[in-house]
Amino acid sequence: MPSIFRKDGKKKELIKNLGTIYQNIQREHQISPGDFPDIKKMQDILVNLDFSKFQGLKPHLLDEVDKMLTNDIADLIAMIPLQEANNIDLKNKDSEPQTVIEGGVFLTVQDKESPFGYKRGEGIDAGKGETGWIVDKERQKYDAIFNTLEKSDGKLSGAVAKAEMVKSKLPNSVLGKIWKLSDIDLDSHLDIDEFALAMHLIKIKLEGHDLPSEIPEHLIPPSKRDL
Repeated sequence: MPSIFRKDGKKKELIKNLGTIYQNIQREHQISPGDFPDIKKMQDILVNLDFSKFQGLKPHLLDEVDKMLTNDIADLIAMIPLQEANNIDLKNKDSEPQTVIEGGVFLTVQDKESPFGYKRGEGIDAGKGETGWIVDKERQKYDAIFNTLEKSDGKLSGAVAKAEMVKSKLPNSVLGKIWKLSDIDLDSHLDIDEFALAMHLIKIKLEGHDLPSEIPEHLIPPSKRDL
């Protein structure tokens, strides 16, 4: 690191302006705010560190991390079974607690027919059983965003889509999963329907709901259901 970092005054200035540094890095490298450590904790840690021992920035390592967050972590998340913590205690007639069976194949047997079942009509389940595509309810807003972005053959590249998606401030690992769920035709680009789906999934996640490991049939864009 340059010798200037050894100066105590410069060190204090950098620590004080850490929030601005975070913002600059977010813009330059398109990193979501959720991927940064807590600023106050980081400032407390930096006070006791010797900046002269810091290694220089290596761009190729950033590329590797970005690849890991976008692909590897998203794949790992997709492997985790979707679990809903019902916190329901099953008891027998003597009030002795019984084992709660949940997850796996049992996720598919809860209130199949009733629209009043647990979380029916919420989050990823919203729109199931309806005649229209639920994403269309906010399609005008999503299409307006899509039309402002740079396109190639009418589609968004990964870089362009990422620049828009990180505005949600969701972690890159989550956005990577949303990208994989939205790229229905697996061409590494998003058309206007797939982009609308991505925006819908971001909305679902921001509302506190879980994402599925696979895109459910009712959320597949009508134009893609024959693929």
